[in-house]
Amino acid sequence: MKKWTALSLSVALCASLAAVSIVPASSTAHAAAAKESVKISENAQYFGEVKNGVPNGRGTIHWGDSKQYSGDFVNGKREGSGKYINEYTQDGEKHIVVYSGAWKQDKMEGKGTLTHKVVMDGGEVRSNEIQTGTFKNGVLQNGYDVIHALADPDYSFTYKNGSETLEMLGSNQGIKTSLKTGQIFSIKYRNGSINKYYTLFPADTKAEQRKLDADLKYLQSIQKKLIPVFAEFERLSKQLPLK
Repeated sequence: MKKWTALSLSVALCASLAAVSIVPASSTAHAAAAKESVKISENAQYFGEVKNGVPNGRGTIHWGDSKQYSGDFVNGKREGSGKYINEYTQDGEKHIVVYSGAWKQDKMEGKGTLTHKVVMDGGEVRSNEIQTGTFKNGVLQNGYDVIHALADPDYSFTYKNGSETLEMLGSNQGIKTSLKTGQIFSIKYRNGSINKYYTLFPADTKAEQRKLDADLKYLQSIQKKLIPVFAEFERLSKQLPLK
């Protein structure tokens, strides 16, 4: 049974958003904020506000035809708020990465939303992911990560809030009902020393089954607390069509 997890796709996301030096190779700028064209490298061009020969203020940088950033710069680095778009091909598949939100020192830092769509050679979408919340050093720290993929099951849900983490695999329909009836594909909940796991598949031993049943009972007891998270999972999932 083929499964996609948030971890596997997040690795690709981080790789595509690796910091790129934008200190210009040459510039006609002067030591005053002004809109200028600056050649960053052989394939990178910047247009916007410039100070002391580097991007500073609002502007846009293009790396070739497939990658760009529009937003705030401080001393030649992406810092403030901005939108990053990167389209590239890997192993015959087209990847479309978009991040809108806060930046610091050329990395995603603060509140933002990151999406990553993978399109196969024939045009079919293999996976579609959204991460939204608070980022630090280029990685989602707190918030939601939802993936829709050609897999079984086809949805992966993750919620992080400090020491609290909720991970689920299954459908994006009737999540609250599936937990109540014990028909959820799998769910894992951690909060400090609390660590609970349940799956609808029978365990190998009676002892393991008793543990699954006890964990399900606990998860059902905190369902009222989890309802807002389930609602956000369902809302975000609607933004991830495979077409």
